[in-house]
Amino acid sequence: MDEDTAAGPPRAIVRGSGAAPDPFEEELVLDIAKRAGITNAEITAELNEPVVARAPENWQWVQAAGRLICRKVPFITASFIRQFTADVHAYLMFPDARETVNEIVSEELGDGPAVLVSHSLGTVVAYCVLLESECDVPLFVTLGSPLGIPTIKDALPRLTKPPSVNQWFNAADRRDPIALFQRLDRDNFPAKIENVDDIKNPRSNPHGILGYLRDQIVSEKVANSLAA
Repeated sequence: MDEDTAAGPPRAIVRGSGAAPDPFEEELVLDIAKRAGITNAEITAELNEPVVARAPENWQWVQAAGRLICRKVPFITASFIRQFTADVHAYLMFPDARETVNEIVSEELGDGPAVLVSHSLGTVVAYCVLLESECDVPLFVTLGSPLGIPTIKDALPRLTKPPSVNQWFNAADRRDPIALFQRLDRDNFPAKIENVDDIKNPRSNPHGILGYLRDQIVSEKVANSLAA
């Protein structure tokens, strides 16, 4: 184990050592840090040197924020930050990748009706697909969703309840490191959404899809919609 790894994330949190940092991914890291309550003063102390640009343009500033996230936020590691930011960036910032993924999901949906259950980054994909879909969706379920994160919201085509969705149900575990904004309500997402933010997933994996699906509220919501 080298010194950088022992201290937290390696030299490049997002793309790996030697690669040029991407502004979208840097903004996402800072969003995570802000939501975790990490202050500018703490980042300055972590850097242990004066900093002028306290923004994504300063890579050292972002790296220091990343190290603090790994130390202060349960279940978040350097590899987690790298994978999550890279996956979100690839889907939202590369049209070809997004269109390929959206086509696969759209084909599975067909014309409906369909109860659509999504999880993690899949909630972002499902949301984008439904914005353009005419599929009849009586229930859209988002579990452990990052849709409330400002950087992600800014990259979405628009913020609204997809027109083909009758009911939107969002559920989150407050310890889930992906669902930084557990409630998708009018404070951070302008759409009519039913929220449950006190899901109790297993302590070992508060973001896991199985924990969400085994929750009684979630399973009953899905089962009742399917039965209807």
